[in-house]
Amino acid sequence: MWHFHQRLHPFTAISFDLDDTLYDNEPVIQRAEKLLAEYIAQAWPAVSDLDAQAWRQLRDHVAAEDAELASDMTALRIATLTRGLTQRGVSERQAKAMADEGMERFLQARNDVRIAPEVHQLLADLGTQFRLVAVSNGNADIYRLGLGDYFEMAFHPKLGQRGKPYADLFAAASSHLGLARPQQLVHVGDHPISDVQGALNFGAQAIWFAPKAPPVAMTRLPHATIKDLNALRELL
Repeated sequence: MWHFHQRLHPFTAISFDLDDTLYDNEPVIQRAEKLLAEYIAQAWPAVSDLDAQAWRQLRDHVAAEDAELASDMTALRIATLTRGLTQRGVSERQAKAMADEGMERFLQARNDVRIAPEVHQLLADLGTQFRLVAVSNGNADIYRLGLGDYFEMAFHPKLGQRGKPYADLFAAASSHLGLARPQQLVHVGDHPISDVQGALNFGAQAIWFAPKAPPVAMTRLPHATIKDLNALRELL
């Protein structure tokens, strides 16, 4: 169920990644991206040949050009839509307006998620012992997801606040929680770089949620690896 790599020190707060940690995000994103591509194609026939896969490839290309932009999924998707439209002759003003409209459609679909009852119960139980916050690079909304009752606040990238693995979100969460030391925060997430390395580099403790992950070479090991979120009950 879990494997310790180093001793956990006393802590008072837990931060959770959202996507692919508290729910399986891949089918949700695939559905949202498909709906977005269809909406854009209907509104602008000039880009009707670009399906969800083509938009994802363009997104990956834009992300490769700018590491900071890549850590902010909302800004990255808007930049991708804007570039794709302007490359097909849409004016910059129209492209930005359509990108904003498209993102709202996308956000409606990407927050249409069913959270398992056991996850609700786990968060409710942990919340009686620790302060909980969400720290995510994505644009999932804890209130639309039905998780707002468990988290004090959700921290996402925004202007002047970069996403994981940069320290900005962890620092913002730590400041909100009034922690005397970064080590008082334990971060739980699925990504070996954004979540594990990001938390460790900030000075927080890290638990890697890796239900199906193959061995990954890490420069620094998390404090523990878990295969099932419910292992947190006994582990913490």
